[in-house]
Amino acid sequence: MNIRFLETVIWLSELRNFRSTAARLNMTPAAISNRIGAVEQELGFRLFERDARDVKLTAEGSIFVDGAREVVHRYNNILADINPGQILEGTLRIGIVPSLAITILPYILDALKQRHPRIRISVTTASSKAVQQMLEQHELDIIFALMPEASKGVRIVDICTFGMYWIGGKNRPYISNEEIFTPEDLLGHPVISYESGSHNYQQIRNYFSEPRLRDATVHYSNSLSTTINMIAAGIGISVIPPVVIQKELRAGELQVLKTSHPFPPSSYSAAYLESTATGLTTMVSKIAREAGAFICSQFDRSLAYRTSI
Repeated sequence: MNIRFLETVIWLSELRNFRSTAARLNMTPAAISNRIGAVEQELGFRLFERDARDVKLTAEGSIFVDGAREVVHRYNNILADINPGQILEGTLRIGIVPSLAITILPYILDALKQRHPRIRISVTTASSKAVQQMLEQHELDIIFALMPEASKGVRIVDICTFGMYWIGGKNRPYISNEEIFTPEDLLGHPVISYESGSHNYQQIRNYFSEPRLRDATVHYSNSLSTTINMIAAGIGISVIPPVVIQKELRAGELQVLKTSHPFPPSSYSAAYLESTATGLTTMVSKIAREAGAFICSQFDRSLAYRTSI
């Protein structure tokens, strides 16, 4: 029995489907079945109960998988300690929010290209809620998003915190460079909110009182690039990390509004499932921490900082 067979058992226990496991490991369902059969024959007991629609662990299989996870985890750590520069291969499925796709992702991809050129990357850009759901459904290997709620079996690694500021169009006559905006003043302009149900959507609702929002003009956008274009076009104001709009600020298309009440910062992290973690996912989470440290070193602490070392 080798480490790949143990990984196959672990993935089948998580996905509970031969086709899904085969797709994840780039094998055929028959090859997965053969591996499981070989392990069961060597052990002398069944790991899985199979029916037409589902695969589930036996009592003995559950005990075995717990131990197998520990063995695979230790194996990956030993290899990393012995040869930190080892050549890794495979496909890594990344989920990431737009603000990190602009700032952190280029650093991560460049580091992977330099250190492990055989790794293939699949990137999905979506909201924090969406990528977290995809992670839980095993559709992604690792996500970079707003700090998710701690949940059992999910490893969370802090990356960075970005300051959030109200942003307006630079050349709009109704916005003064010297004006200090109160929440009431801000609602005198159309507000471009994040999509309903998102973290920053709730933060905007918390920033204003409910009666104020009911009487305000509020637009909604689920795209960071669209929001930036809407602000530049004078359609409204919104809350964005200045770190992600440096080009627009330097070009004079956008400006940071001075406000009497600060908006809460946003903390971002990497997250992956401990049950299916590999040396690749843990290594990429470390690269993301390096990227976070580098980005934060380029800005004042009011714009970007690390919450932990």
